[in-house]
Amino acid sequence: MAIIILLNEQGIGEKFDMTENNETKNRLRLRLHYLLAFILLLHCLFFMVYWIAVGSFRASVDQFIGDIVGLTVPYTTIVMVLTALVGTWSLVRLIRLRLAVKKGEWSSSLNNWIFFGVWLFFMAGIYAAFLVIFKQNSSQKGVLIHLLNLIRLVSDAVLFLIAAVWLRQLILYLRRGMLVAKRNRWLWMVGIVLVLISVVGLWLMPTLLPPNWAYQGDLPTKPALITHRGASMLAPENTLAAAELAEANQALGFETDIRISQDGVPFLMHDETLTRTTNVAEVFPDRVNDRASSFTLEELKQLNAGLWFIQKDPFGTIDDGLVSQAQLSINQGQRIPTLAEGLELVELNGMVILFDMRYPPEDHPYYDEFFDIVLTICRESGLNGDVWFLVDRQNVQTVLEEAPQMTRVVSVSSTDLPSPGTLLDLQYEIVNVDTGIRTREIRAYREQGLGVNVYTIDEPWLFSQFWLSGVTSVTTNNVHTFSQLNTPFLNLPYSRYLLFWGLYGIIVAIWLASSQPEPELEKPRQMETPDLMDFAADGDDTVDTTQPPLAQEPADGQDDAQNDDEEQAEEVGEEQAEEQAEEQGEEQAEDV
Repeated sequence: MAIIILLNEQGIGEKFDMTENNETKNRLRLRLHYLLAFILLLHCLFFMVYWIAVGSFRASVDQFIGDIVGLTVPYTTIVMVLTALVGTWSLVRLIRLRLAVKKGEWSSSLNNWIFFGVWLFFMAGIYAAFLVIFKQNSSQKGVLIHLLNLIRLVSDAVLFLIAAVWLRQLILYLRRGMLVAKRNRWLWMVGIVLVLISVVGLWLMPTLLPPNWAYQGDLPTKPALITHRGASMLAPENTLAAAELAEANQALGFETDIRISQDGVPFLMHDETLTRTTNVAEVFPDRVNDRASSFTLEELKQLNAGLWFIQKDPFGTIDDGLVSQAQLSINQGQRIPTLAEGLELVELNGMVILFDMRYPPEDHPYYDEFFDIVLTICRESGLNGDVWFLVDRQNVQTVLEEAPQMTRVVSVSSTDLPSPGTLLDLQYEIVNVDTGIRTREIRAYREQGLGVNVYTIDEPWLFSQFWLSGVTSVTTNNVHTFSQLNTPFLNLPYSRYLLFWGLYGIIVAIWLASSQPEPELEKPRQMETPDLMDFAADGDDTVDTTQPPLAQEPADGQDDAQNDDEEQAEEVGEEQAEEQAEEQGEEQAEDV
């Protein structure tokens, strides 16, 4: 019998251990899936915000993928829809798992494995997409950094709150350990102090590394606006109409591209061919794919360089009503301008011109003379400092000797930035760089007296970020919007930022302190009721468990009185029992 009882006890113990182990594993599964859903939700939110923020860059991505696949569809829009669906699924799952964590319930199902597979696929897809983007367009790294900087308006507060809640749970665990510890309680106290120091350290990090929009000192001067190929959202690019609209929208000047014709005349054109921005297919159908530099000036002047803008509406500004009917009439008749015509317009409107020289093939008759021709035309214009000559290092000395009054501009990549000292030694004045440049690099150039022009920025939030970074000018297509901005999109003095962040830290500290649970009082131990089977049933050792133990023996008189009372109670009970039996017998007799 004892063996059977022992085996049953062992079986119950093993069953209890297995149940406890399963509960522990279920809790771990719940927390793991909860964390995975939270991570995926954050990535989906940021991925959506990125594609919304980059604006016109989406069209470039769609074109890039379309050229590879051979099918033109809105790829980025499809990606955004899928991201929204996966993010919504993650949010719903996050809420359900949160409820399950509180109840401690875990249901193993196929959905968990499906979600885990989607999690792996989508996370890998997001990071792979950014790697491809950065490889094809390194300037997007800077856009991403500035976007993260802007998101810190919300992310810093949310992440600090989440970290504070988790550290609070750790403090509670350490407190419980300290209360039950019999030795070395000071170790638990040290752990609590370290956690509190971590909370303070997390709060201090944003103050030591403030976001870009929390500027110190005075608000930087608004960057000058250089229109990209003219006001190209309102008029066809690289035309005199676009240059005139640049001045009308308070731009400092316009940026353009210069090519040279077959007969040696520099003209304004960005693309290598004339297909996209002219009606060359109608006028010269057999030369659609010929280089622009293979046409003579007379042939170039036969082409219409404005009608395509009305037909395609590349920026949607015509549909949005931003281009008047009078301007449409002007745009429709635009021709390809020469460099000399562009310089005349610049002088007339008091602007500056920044140009990039697009060299023809080496077999072009004016390949070797291209630079000298352009420099001569610019020098003869008499514009001097209003000509921002984008010159390479091989020719900068020539410009210094023949036209020292011109503004010398160097074009660099954000992935290979020269030091300020190197550029000063070469006597450059302005650095023309893509959006991948970082704030500390901008300030390093500015501290040495170099101007910084960043290209090409069309989003107001990104323009605001570079404004706060201290750039001197930006190249943009969106001049009509930027000219209306009087302050950055988001800006806050550092002193006020410290005030707001300090108040937030105090509120979180008060909440954490007020939510601390009160220490549990130790409950008194209850005496177990003895089992009568554990006692002997014979002899003087028998114990009457119905009577409480007495502190001392009663006196003899008290004992006799107690016995008399007990005898009287027994006699009364016997009489009542006999009367009840007689009454029951009489009732039964009457029934019979």
